[in-house]
Amino acid sequence: MVSDTLLLPLLPNRVRRNYRGGAGIEKLQAGDTAKEYSDGDKPEEWVASLVNARNPGLTPVENEGLSRCAINGQPLLTELLRSKPEFYLGKDWYDSHGLDLGFLLKILDSSMRLHVQAHPTAAFARKYLGSSYGKFECYYILSIREGREGYIRLGFQHLPSKGEWRRIIEEQDIQAMDACFEKIPVKAGDVWYIPGGVPHAIGENTLMLEIMEPSDLVVRCEFEREGIVVPPEARFMGRDLDFCLGVFDYSEQSVDDVRRTYRLFPKPLGAGGNGSVFEELAAPPAAPFVVQRLSLKPGPPMAIDNGSFCAAIASRGRVTIHAGGEETILKQGQSLFIAAAAKHLEVSSPGQAELCLVRP
Repeated sequence: MVSDTLLLPLLPNRVRRNYRGGAGIEKLQAGDTAKEYSDGDKPEEWVASLVNARNPGLTPVENEGLSRCAINGQPLLTELLRSKPEFYLGKDWYDSHGLDLGFLLKILDSSMRLHVQAHPTAAFARKYLGSSYGKFECYYILSIREGREGYIRLGFQHLPSKGEWRRIIEEQDIQAMDACFEKIPVKAGDVWYIPGGVPHAIGENTLMLEIMEPSDLVVRCEFEREGIVVPPEARFMGRDLDFCLGVFDYSEQSVDDVRRTYRLFPKPLGAGGNGSVFEELAAPPAAPFVVQRLSLKPGPPMAIDNGSFCAAIASRGRVTIHAGGEETILKQGQSLFIAAAAKHLEVSSPGQAELCLVRP
């Protein structure tokens, strides 16, 4: 399978998780704020994904999590990249990383608070889990459900000892677990990062872009929420609780500490004459990826030098992308993969719009 397509539109790629949500993704992609949509067991869409979803305890689904391209035959993105790796990934990247993007991009929508969890750092994963990646995460909050509050749990505000934390998890003392955390308020437009080891939980009512290291490694501290039970094989990465206690960052951080440490602010990269603005939305310390945002206004296209492959998603409005004589129009919530061979991009919109790009 060989293709010279610079712009690869991606098909919808909803993935099962052990929490409910997804109505916000439906609403985003439909662009219909009046209609009511239903939540379900597929609260995430994985974008430009080369990562298989891990859902222990659920009936296996072939290629779950892997992105497909909206071109003839609807091939897996993995297969297409393998057919011309230097064209799609760039020679330098492919020589050093192979078929690996360095990130996984998701649209996530929660109708319930997620189970408290933590992910290993890359160093821990390399040493103990045989993985090149842990699961460093970044959140870009797109919206909060109308009339609701947005929040996350992030870090210990009231630190238990390691022994007490073990007891809390083992006995599922949820009252004591809840007492370890305070709500960290979040709102549309916020950007946060979550290093490996830091306990966290996304609150209900939140639609976001979640960008992370390309793995699905997780330690889950809560085994049941709102009737959804995390099966034993999905709790401790196939290990045991004593092993997983080594994953956590046992430091105490106030709400103000968390805001100062983990919230990120955009940095300007360029501007167009029509008022369009290009920004570095997030380049968290030690992250293997960069998130960029193009806030578009009607008018002439904005030119962007494209130094690498990237995943792109229209997070608001309708966006037109030109590269090497090709054109792709993305409706709100749609996504594509842009090849490294596309050295220059022109991006425009007939109205107010936003395009997010994720690069290694």
